[in-house]
Amino acid sequence: MQNPVKERIVKLRDEIAQISEANRLYLQGGKKMPGSVGDHERRLQRLQEILDELVSLTDWKKL
Repeated sequence: MQNPVKERIVKLRDEIAQISEANRLYLQGGKKMPGSVGDHERRLQRLQEILDELVSLTDWKKL
């Protein structure tokens, strides 16, 4: 069985890849679509949440 921390990191990396693709499409012209700014802001917020979670997952190494 894989380490739960490693499994969570794999899932977060997949989510980051999906968000990155959505942001790429947004920057290529999706800015003109209604609601796209709000979606972009939610993706940025989620990236910050992912970053915070990754930091918390690695904080134990500092002890």
